[in-house]
Amino acid sequence: MNIVLCDDDNNAIKILDHKIRVFLDHNKISYKIMHFISGEKLLHSNISLIDIIFLDVKLAEKNGIEIAAALRKRNSDFVLIFVSSFLEYAPNGYGVNATRYVLKEQLDLCFEETMNSALKELGYFRTLLTFEFVDGAVSIYSDNIIYIESDLHKVRFHFVGNLEMRHLYGTLDSIQKQLPLNEFIRIHQSFIVNLRYFIDAKNNYAKLIDNITLPISQRRAVDVKKQLYLYRGRI
Repeated sequence: MNIVLCDDDNNAIKILDHKIRVFLDHNKISYKIMHFISGEKLLHSNISLIDIIFLDVKLAEKNGIEIAAALRKRNSDFVLIFVSSFLEYAPNGYGVNATRYVLKEQLDLCFEETMNSALKELGYFRTLLTFEFVDGAVSIYSDNIIYIESDLHKVRFHFVGNLEMRHLYGTLDSIQKQLPLNEFIRIHQSFIVNLRYFIDAKNNYAKLIDNITLPISQRRAVDVKKQLYLYRGRI
């Protein structure tokens, strides 16, 4: 695993570097960590093989949001985690597809969860589920599911990429019991959404990837927004 730390505070880099090494050594994952105290130097480096970038928001030359936007144009696959002392920049982080926005003062509190989330996004710790569809039993990773909908007793699974939609006969309640609680959210009597692909919640509608829009029931609206905020920010 290749990891980049970019911060103009050397002490902050040392603290984060130590936490990462302890975590990855414990999980027996090999790694290489690179340090950058300048966003400009990071921009001129080769990031094609980088898996995770920890990036400060307030840098000397450009802010981290600008750096991240430029990096995303070259590589959309790396996991981006902002580590900052400034809460007000958090909403901008999601515009460059940040996985987490962590306040430095809360790093001890949420570091392990942040790393687990990053590793899961990279394919570690994936949850494999098996469902009995009408065309037979199929095992799928939970992160391949965008959302699940029910229509009477027909339950349809919508997947990422080129995976074809599948359906089975049952209830959404029974399906929900099989899903990881921290990955999925019930937004409506007829819809369960994977939080990974949940972009925003406005005016009682959920905006997902691929321009998918689904209704949020009024009685669930407050809880949905709260869970989405906790999942996206963890701050």
